[in-house]
Amino acid sequence: MSEWADLSTELLPQVLQDFVRLIGLPATMRVVERHGGRRLYIPLNATPSHHLAQLIGVDKLAQLSAVYGREDHFDIPKAVVALRHLRDQRIRSEIGPKSASKLAAEHHLTERQIWNTVGRAADVNRDQVSLFE
Repeated sequence: MSEWADLSTELLPQVLQDFVRLIGLPATMRVVERHGGRRLYIPLNATPSHHLAQLIGVDKLAQLSAVYGREDHFDIPKAVVALRHLRDQRIRSEIGPKSASKLAAEHHLTERQIWNTVGRAADVNRDQVSLFE
């Protein structure tokens, strides 16, 4: 649960925001991790043996089934923007104690991408300060 605690739900696509309201952020993100970018069928009747029940719990699947159980299927977004934003926040918070090289390895990025991420935050902060000068 703590890994998603800093995720801004406003950055999620609308269908995922609806999922968050129904089943909570951790369960929604488990669905995204497993099914993001693919079509998903939510059964009309939730059973404990269904793969989604095993992923998020039968009670949460029942809540999804009540709303989405009559649909054939729909696409689950990958939540790329929200996940990138969360990753960038983590990089910015860890750049002091960790080197750019270590962060690049941890996040499967180049060191240049790490420095660009850190630099974008500095540019935003400078722009905000200039508004009040």
